[in-house]
Amino acid sequence: MKWSLPFSLLQSFLDPQLTKEGKPYAPFRYKQIVQECYYLSKNCNTSYTDLMKITPLERKYMLELLNKEAEKLQQANEEARARMKTKK
Repeated sequence: MKWSLPFSLLQSFLDPQLTKEGKPYAPFRYKQIVQECYYLSKNCNTSYTDLMKITPLERKYMLELLNKEAEKLQQANEEARARMKTKK
């Protein structure tokens, strides 16, 4: 027996229907999620399918950690370049 629902369970009531540009929000957000999972998969040596099993909060925390690491690395590189210039 197939149940018919009076409303769609596939949409979140918290998500907007349209972006600021007036385009549908769902495809835009889906692309963001795919890009986040790709970035995590690439940098954490984890499979994409395993990343789809984690919670959005875990994904957010992992992205924050990777961004902090990248910022520290960039700062260290800039400091090293500055030291190299002063030695010349």
